[in-house]
Amino acid sequence: MLNILKLLDVTVLKIMIFGFVFTITFGNGAASSSVTNPTSVSTPASVSVPNGVSTLGGEGNPNGSTSIGVVMIPASQEVFSPFILTVQPQTKVVWLNNDTASHIIKTTPDASSFLNPQSFSMTVAVGQQAMMTFTKPGIYDYYDSTQATWNMTDHRVAANKGVPLFPLSMEGIIWVQGHIDGLPATVANGMPPKDEFTQDFVAIMAGGTVAWHNAGDDTHVIAPVPSWSPPINPANVAVTSVLGTANLPHGETKVITFPTPGLYYYYCPSHSSINATFHRAQGIKDGSEFPIPMEGFVLVGS
Repeated sequence: MLNILKLLDVTVLKIMIFGFVFTITFGNGAASSSVTNPTSVSTPASVSVPNGVSTLGGEGNPNGSTSIGVVMIPASQEVFSPFILTVQPQTKVVWLNNDTASHIIKTTPDASSFLNPQSFSMTVAVGQQAMMTFTKPGIYDYYDSTQATWNMTDHRVAANKGVPLFPLSMEGIIWVQGHIDGLPATVANGMPPKDEFTQDFVAIMAGGTVAWHNAGDDTHVIAPVPSWSPPINPANVAVTSVLGTANLPHGETKVITFPTPGLYYYYCPSHSSINATFHRAQGIKDGSEFPIPMEGFVLVGS
């Protein structure tokens, strides 16, 4: 059952999953949720909504407790909301399509021990839902291949021209928390002679460091994307400028230590802007890789 009511700036969503009716109210960037069970299970389902994101847990399922994460596809916007969904292993993530078009959701081709450890590809029809259970900790970077393109040169998702929120791409992140073996203590990232970071995603152990070297002419800045709360950007990381070759022969290297586990989402404010509605970095026309934003992620393991 999928029932969506739009009233002014508030969306009321009702969805039946595993016999539970989940009621989620979105408004002004926040969300609240309630769960009812039409079969009158004696132990009611519980709901938590951290960081403005609906992550729902329920009891009374004959197979035991079930955690559910919800990603909305709003009508006529061609984005995923939220952009970053944080869940635990064994969570069922549901994509709800409130749009007037079908969407093809797939992981990006890049993969490692922490990036896209499970690949997927699925179609979500108009007014329908798709679901996947995530069992392996890591970052899952996915996009809609009908509204965005995988740039093979930059290894980034780029918005198709003409999408409603261009240059914002229809891309999303599922972060499945949990221990990942073998994370290094130190990672080197770079800023090549174009407006991007060499690696979009890096991962280190807690207390580890990331070294950024700027091989381009321009000075670049590492700054956290605002309006996220723990476990995303869980600790204050100072805004850091890294001089380019126009100001320093061979460019500058800056090293940042990350003592607190979490997912750090950052961007270069000199070559990207912020979409305040979806709390995302987006490309600017002066950026060499436009419409791709100059953004990146650091996963710090526990």
